[in-house]
Amino acid sequence: MPINAKPEFFKAEKKYHQAETTQEKIAALEEMISTAPAHKGGENLRADLKQRLAKLRSQLEKSRQAGKGKGAQVTVKREGAAQVILASITNAGKSSLLAALTNAKPTIAAYEYTTKKPEFGIMEYEGVNIQLVEMPPIFYSYAYKGDGPAYFSIMRNADLIIFLVDTTQNEKEQLRVLHSEFEKAQIKLNAEQPKVTIKREGQGGIEIIGKNFFQFDPKDAIKMLTSYGYHNGVVTAHGPVTIEDLADALNESLVYLPLLVVKTKADLTGEGVSAKTGRGLQPLKEKIFKALHLIRVCSKSPGKEKDWPPIALKEGSTVKMLAAVIHKDFLKRFKFARVWGKSAKHSGQKVGLEHNLKDNDVVEFHLK
Repeated sequence: MPINAKPEFFKAEKKYHQAETTQEKIAALEEMISTAPAHKGGENLRADLKQRLAKLRSQLEKSRQAGKGKGAQVTVKREGAAQVILASITNAGKSSLLAALTNAKPTIAAYEYTTKKPEFGIMEYEGVNIQLVEMPPIFYSYAYKGDGPAYFSIMRNADLIIFLVDTTQNEKEQLRVLHSEFEKAQIKLNAEQPKVTIKREGQGGIEIIGKNFFQFDPKDAIKMLTSYGYHNGVVTAHGPVTIEDLADALNESLVYLPLLVVKTKADLTGEGVSAKTGRGLQPLKEKIFKALHLIRVCSKSPGKEKDWPPIALKEGSTVKMLAAVIHKDFLKRFKFARVWGKSAKHSGQKVGLEHNLKDNDVVEFHLK
């Protein structure tokens, strides 16, 4: 029993023991975690609850996969440099914003639950194409009901999640529902990944590297690893690690995605963006681009103007990565490159394949 737990925790615990279905057990465990003691002494308890919850969610997903054909069978083909999800409760302005930012023409109506399936379009930002995907409205228990799990499987593979918050409704409640459902779908938003890596081995038992970073007894780590089926492996801590961090690292179903919160219907409240008047739409495009951590790089041939449109790459990309995107022969025939822009010490700097590029650089390739 946890120390200093509130009555709500024990009520949820009772529900858990009385639960007859997997979904009922999951709901009770989620309630237990939300009401469990938040102090350091409750870490082991919370880690244990997370471990049990992860296993039950995995069982539920396997059951759903086995019963495919009954729910939604939806895929969204990725286009452009990145895929961005627009998520909200009902009637928060997703369709209007999608139409204003892209070439899409979704159904727009004043009544609730207008969007029945994902709608998507391409947003152009200074030569870079970004795919925006509008998801059907999210509601309480959406992650477990109807087509929700199928749609969340699409969202798990996106590059950025945008929560659209209707400024004419209760903003805190909207965010509470959205965060809750994404958590149930095992999508962590704007969360730092645990500073620990786990690698299975064929023999040798459990080896722990960086024990000084563990903020708990390493014996508890071995116990947890064993419960997950790890009998041989190497655990490496790269920074401070709690027992909850280890539980998250062991949960292979967790995904970590960046989140951007955007307020809508500024034409009615004066706050946020407005698809109707166009207020804030251009700055929003810039925010989306920056949240994706992309850079724009133009290539050029010697003696010619730079090519357009630019090529979108992830921050930290090198000349080698750019060459591979343009054509595989560029790597085989690469001699050197010249760079103009923020990453160059001077205009036309001569560089090699490992040179790190920055936004709006221009790269001239010289081939053998």
